[in-house]
Amino acid sequence: MSLRTDLVDAIIGGLIGNGTDFTRQEVISAFPNLSPNYTGCFLSNSEMRTGQHSPTYKHFTVRVARGVYRVHPAALQTRMQERALLTYASRAPGK
Repeated sequence: MSLRTDLVDAIIGGLIGNGTDFTRQEVISAFPNLSPNYTGCFLSNSEMRTGQHSPTYKHFTVRVARGVYRVHPAALQTRMQERALLTYASRAPGK
């Protein structure tokens, strides 16, 4: 798996963050086998607004304050569907 997948899984599982918001320090603590420099670069490159200088990264976070990020709801939805925690709506409600 990738750090992106592991991070989103940790947020879904409630292991880090507060809802969709999480801190850089929480990521460092949750993944002690990775260097803080790597996680910092990863988070910077994952930003939807400013991470555009790294076209190989999948952008899925928004920085809401210094050291505080928010995972985009679409990234959560996609991962929850991959894990079968959420299903696609196959038809309109009430039909």
